[in-house]
Amino acid sequence: MIYSKFRAVASYVILFLTGVVFWCFCHILNRTIIIGKKNIPWQKNCLIVANHLTVIDSWFLALAIYWPKAMIRPSLIPWHLPEEGNFMKKNWFLTLLCDLSKCIPINRGSGDFIEKFDLLIDKLQDGSMMIFPEGGRSRQPKSGKLNTWRRGAIVLAYHAQGIVLPVAIRGVEDILPIGSRFPKLFKRVVIVIGQPIKIKDLSNESRSESIKLISEQVRIKLQEVLSQASEGLKK
Repeated sequence: MIYSKFRAVASYVILFLTGVVFWCFCHILNRTIIIGKKNIPWQKNCLIVANHLTVIDSWFLALAIYWPKAMIRPSLIPWHLPEEGNFMKKNWFLTLLCDLSKCIPINRGSGDFIEKFDLLIDKLQDGSMMIFPEGGRSRQPKSGKLNTWRRGAIVLAYHAQGIVLPVAIRGVEDILPIGSRFPKLFKRVVIVIGQPIKIKDLSNESRSESIKLISEQVRIKLQEVLSQASEGLKK
């Protein structure tokens, strides 16, 4: 009991401090424009799906959606599913930091997602979660087009029976280009938050047909907000 309380406090402190640092990075050291904040559903069981350009996407997106309200409602801070090999087990400090930052590491391609499926549903239904359906970072970040599309996130959303929030980001690829080890400053980032999609409205008696329909609708909506973000970056 004492350990769990200490862990909860430590997690909140870590998330608060990193949130402050990244807010300064987003809005002072760079110019981040957020469009569609009125579309945010302030409720649990919200799966955020987004395009994926850099390793810092999730921080930009989480701040854009939930900061600063999440500081008084920590449950709003989304869970993340980082690739285990990229963040976990490299050193004890990074592993601990990820653990306290609401990360559930996934070893992709190993069946790990299926093994942790029940855990993921529980965490999603009790809060929010962010997943990148492309499966990895785009190798053509300036194209304004989605990369390959994987249905794992949609299957999760279907079983959780909550809502899906499509969110797109552009410009962050100029802050941390592929191959760059240090971020660049004073860049423009555009984040577009789309309208939430209610899974129940797209579900029918056939599980496979429902997942196929939901997947296509989410892909279309995510591409739409990605196109808006790309246009916004040009202004």
